This record gives sequence, structure tokens and C-alpha cells, in this order.
Amino acid sequence: MSVVEKRKRLFSKVDAIENREVVGRWIDERPLLGDKITVYKQAETYYLETWYNDGCHSLDEMISERTDDGVKLEDKGGNIFGEYFMLTASNDLMFCNSSLCYYTAVKHDVEAA
Repeated sequence: MSVVEKRKRLFSKVDAIENREVVGRWIDERPLLGDKITVYKQAETYYLETWYNDGCHSLDEMISERTDDGVKLEDKGGNIFGEYFMLTASNDLMFCNSSLCYYTAVKHDVEAA
């Protein structure tokens, strides 16, 4: 796929986001990362957008499930490692696997940036 086609697809996805509610923004501050993460919600569907330090971008539709700990968000495309995100009632974004939640992303205040 050409760079032009990739950009066209990205812009069409970005246009669709305008009708979505921003749930929160975070930064993955683990060493060598610094990824910027935004979770959107449209109707009952969650989307997770990531801008990576190298300039790459992803926008993924998530499967959500309410739990006692918050909203569990799993990539609709699947994850062979069993990893998922947990969005807590206090709007923390935790990175989890089948055993535990091992990292909490730092909330990112876009207005202050």
C-alpha cells in the first residue's frame, strides 16, 4: 500500500473520530516508549488510538466488558498474548495480561501541553 493510500485511510478514520467522545489521554512513560494513547467512545464502542515515538499510528476498535475493576478493553483484532487494557473508575489506563495489571499509563493533560 502506498504512503498516499495510508494517509487517505488515516484521514478518513480521523474524520470519523470527530463524532466520538474523548474518554481520556495518557502517555506510556516506560523506558524507550513515550507513546501517546487516546481512548474514544462512540455509542457503546470504544476505540484506542496510539501515536508511537517513531511517528507510526494505530487506531483500533476495542471490545469492552464491564467488570468490578472497571471497563476491560481488548483489541477487536485479538491479542495472542492475552493482553488487554483496564479503564478504571478513576480514569486510569492500566496495561494487563492474564495474570496481573503490570503498568498504569500517566494521564496526559493536552491543555497543559
